[in-house]
Amino acid sequence: MKIIILIYKFFLKRRYKLEIKNTEILKHNWPVLLLPNHVALVDPQILITFLDKYLNLSPVASEKFFNVPILKQIMTALETIPIWEMEAWADTEKVKKVFNDVTKALKNWKNILIYPSWEIYKQGFESIIWKQAVYNIVKNMPENTKVVGLRQKWLWWSMWSKAYNWGKTGFFALFWKWVFYVFANLIFFVPKRKVNLEFEDITKQINLYKNMSLWEFNSFLEDFFNTNPLKIIPSQPSLKPKGRSNKFEEKATFVKHFWFYNDVKNKKEPEIIEWSLKDLKNTKNHDLSQIDEKIKNKIIEKIVLIKEIDKKNILENSKLIVDLFFDSLDLAEIKSFVQANFSWSSNTPITDLKTVWDLIIMAVGQSENVEKMKNCEWKKFNEKGNLLDKLV
Repeated sequence: MKIIILIYKFFLKRRYKLEIKNTEILKHNWPVLLLPNHVALVDPQILITFLDKYLNLSPVASEKFFNVPILKQIMTALETIPIWEMEAWADTEKVKKVFNDVTKALKNWKNILIYPSWEIYKQGFESIIWKQAVYNIVKNMPENTKVVGLRQKWLWWSMWSKAYNWGKTGFFALFWKWVFYVFANLIFFVPKRKVNLEFEDITKQINLYKNMSLWEFNSFLEDFFNTNPLKIIPSQPSLKPKGRSNKFEEKATFVKHFWFYNDVKNKKEPEIIEWSLKDLKNTKNHDLSQIDEKIKNKIIEKIVLIKEIDKKNILENSKLIVDLFFDSLDLAEIKSFVQANFSWSSNTPITDLKTVWDLIIMAVGQSENVEKMKNCEWKKFNEKGNLLDKLV
């Protein structure tokens, strides 16, 4: 495994010139929980390879990589903890198992790498909003765990990010493109991209904020990640997070991929990226005047149960993530509920469910985009809501 890491590191260094600060923080006789911002698909590759000389990390990564030959062996060797894909069915027991696996690994003195956002940037700054994973994990982590925050800068405009190709990313396609660039530049002449990694011990702050609300906890993390690299987080945690203000947003820094040709000379910034905060606020209005009030009320009542909020705060045009603070698990649960309880419902992609309006339109089968349903999903419906019986 060491040899593979060394070879991979050699090729990454052809493209990336790293400035790493405060690596002494990584030294600890007890387990380390590393919390980085997730800028692009390449940053976990950089962290695993370049931090190998400081500590061994067990990453928490998508289960889809375990289905790929070679990658499966690498993931197993790194003692990777798999997590589900957001588009998959939300299984409460499966979610709890991931949290328990991370906590158990920390108790066994393993160092864990996990991204609080669980996904790469969709704009030039970190947005965690209402993701619950790290919040739940730190509540049960061993007392001797050292929590290290990591700010990564200047990867947002790389080809591995959603800023480069209008939000379209695919690990394997990008991997082979990267290999091509390296050899096209005769290995040693690849134009360099400068990347900043800055570590900081945030154990005291995390131990304080984990006893507060999820909003306060995630606000602290966002403030930490989105702070200008030159600014230092106070050693004494503030009781009042800034609330996602004064973000450090990376400006366009496209770096050419060939020493003999500037292939990014005319590259433009994307106007909007799917699931960015800008996209989440860009919603469609629907005419619901002909839809039975019982359908609307049933969906709203389910939202009340999921989010434990007052019904009067839920409007038909309320945005699920921005206004009602839904996370991926909540979205999967509400989609499952709608499909199991309304026989004519559409199989709407989760990415299209932005407002309460969208849920109601989905319930009556009028969604514009519809996904083909898999056999395993039909089985789930039959188990949860006996939907097959309703359709007969």
